[in-house]
Amino acid sequence: MVKPIVQDKGMDHTIDFLREGYFYFSKRMNAYDEDVIQSRIFGRKLIMTRGKEALELIKNSTMLEPEKSITELSPNLLTEENGICYLADIDYYYEKEWFPQVLTAEQRKELESIIRQRWEERIEAWKINPSIHFVAEMEEMWVIAVCNWLGIPIRANNLKQRTTDIQEFVQLFSKYGLNRWKRHQAKKRIEKWLIFLVRQLRAGRIHIDEEKILYKLSWYEDKSGHILSNKEVVHELLTLIRSFVASSRWVVFSQLALIENPELKERLQDDQEYVHCFIHEVIRYYSIISFVAAKTKQQFFWRDMFFPKNQLVLFDIRGTNYHPDVWSEPEVFRPDRFLGKLSHIGTELSNESDSDKDSVTVQLMKLSLSYLLRTDWIVPDQALNCHGSEVPARPQNDIRLEFYHEDFVKDI
Repeated sequence: MVKPIVQDKGMDHTIDFLREGYFYFSKRMNAYDEDVIQSRIFGRKLIMTRGKEALELIKNSTMLEPEKSITELSPNLLTEENGICYLADIDYYYEKEWFPQVLTAEQRKELESIIRQRWEERIEAWKINPSIHFVAEMEEMWVIAVCNWLGIPIRANNLKQRTTDIQEFVQLFSKYGLNRWKRHQAKKRIEKWLIFLVRQLRAGRIHIDEEKILYKLSWYEDKSGHILSNKEVVHELLTLIRSFVASSRWVVFSQLALIENPELKERLQDDQEYVHCFIHEVIRYYSIISFVAAKTKQQFFWRDMFFPKNQLVLFDIRGTNYHPDVWSEPEVFRPDRFLGKLSHIGTELSNESDSDKDSVTVQLMKLSLSYLLRTDWIVPDQALNCHGSEVPARPQNDIRLEFYHEDFVKDI
C-alpha cells in the first residue's frame, strides 16, 4: 500500500525559507512530526528528509545522484560519526587517483605546523591591537594558512582582496538567498589568479617547493602518462581551498560555544576526554552546512512512499543532529551527552600520534581549541545570532572581542 508523503500546506514556501533559512526544514518536520515532507521552494517541488534511514537513502548512489546546481552540497561528502552528521573534509579525497601521491601523512603534519605558526603570529598581533573582529581574523588566518600549505604565493598587498574573494567563493548561500552572481565573480578572479600561477610554474618562471601540493598537482601524471590540464589543477586546488577555509567556521563556533558556556573552560583545560565531547557537540549543535541535495535517478518506492524520477531530495543535516527522537534536549549545548559514547578519543589534546585517528576537521578544531583555551578575553555587549540563510553558517554580526592579560597566552 502506497503511503502518501505529507504535503506542506500552501502553494509555495520561498518567503518562509528566506525568512527562516535552513531552520525551515526541521521546523516543518517537527510541526508535522514527520521525517519526510514534500514542499515547494523557488517554484520547485522538493522532498525534505531527515534521520538515520534517510541518511542511508541519500547516500544510495544507485537511486540518487548529486544535484548539479549545488555540487558542493553533494551527498558524497556526507559522513556520520558518533551519531552526528556533517560534510566530510579532506578525507573524502582519498577516493581520488592523485591523492596518495600528492597528499601524504607528512603533508597533514605540515598543515598542523602551519596552523600553529599562524596562531602564534595572530596572538603576537593581538598583543599590540587587542580589540578584534574574531570571524574576520579567522577567515584571513585560514586563507594565509591554506595558501602556505598548498604552496600558493600570496602577496601582502593582495591579501585583503584574495581573502574577500575566497570567502565569497566559500559562501554558498548568503542571507539574501543563493548568492550566485557575487560567488561567480569571485570564483572567476581566483581561477584567473591560480591559472596564471600554474602556467608560470610550468614555464619555469616561478619557483615552488617541490613538496608543495601546487607543484605536485601541476606535474601529476595520470595512469596514461598525461599531466592534468591547467583547469583540472585549478579545480582541485579550489576544492581543497574551499574545504579548508570552510573549516575555519568550526573554530569560530568553538569560540562562540566558549563565550556562551564559560563554565566549561576550566574542565576543558583539564579533561582530555571532555575536549572530544565538546568538539562533537560543536559539530552537532551548530551544523555549519545544514543540508545536502540530490536528485532521483529513477522512480522508486521507499518506506512505502513514491519518489518520482528527477525529484529534488534534501537531507536535513541540522534536523538530523537535532532529531527529538534521538537527542535529549537537542536545543541545549551539552557536551556531556557524548561522555563514554565516542568511538575513540586521543590521550592528549594535540598529541600528534593521535592526530591520524581524527578527521582533518576534528584535528584542526582540537589544535585551535588548545589556543582558545589559553587566552583571556572580554566580550563586549553584542548580538551573537546566527542567520539561518548563510551556508556555511557564521555569526550574523561577527564576534567582537577584547583580549587582555599581561602574558596574554600561557605556555602552549
